[in-house]
Amino acid sequence: MARTRGYQRYKRVTKRLEVTFSAGGIRYKGILSNLSTNGLFIRTNRGFTPGTVVDIQIIMPGNQVSSLKGVVKRTIKVPVTPARNGMGIELITSDEIFLDYVRNVLREQSIEMKEAAIPEPVPEYETIACTGCGVKNKVSREKLSGDPLCGRCGTLLISEIP
Repeated sequence: MARTRGYQRYKRVTKRLEVTFSAGGIRYKGILSNLSTNGLFIRTNRGFTPGTVVDIQIIMPGNQVSSLKGVVKRTIKVPVTPARNGMGIELITSDEIFLDYVRNVLREQSIEMKEAAIPEPVPEYETIACTGCGVKNKVSREKLSGDPLCGRCGTLLISEIP
């Protein structure tokens, strides 16, 4: 299933592929974790600083090599769970091998998701302006009967709908 994150601007898919990346003559290996047509995440303990331009070679299925260039947008280094370490990269240039692969994977996943899609109930919310501080609070209609409080100042929110 796809996860929604605030920093992802494009549809991503999880794929594990071997990656070699380099910057300034320094070359390392990593594992491609997820990808889109405009970016990717490389799992590695050797993350470069944000803003670094990186040359990337991905070993694609069928032993094809895709050569990309990107800019490091974020680097994650967590001492407790090193499996989460890595770099988020926005692609500057990519080749047709990579783009065709991503499009095919996205198309396949889209078909699988449509077949397995179970509509989730959409919660109904009401926006209530606080009489104390004026902040607009998004409150689930299910919780309106429980005397909701303003998230900023703690004032009791009064709903206009009975």
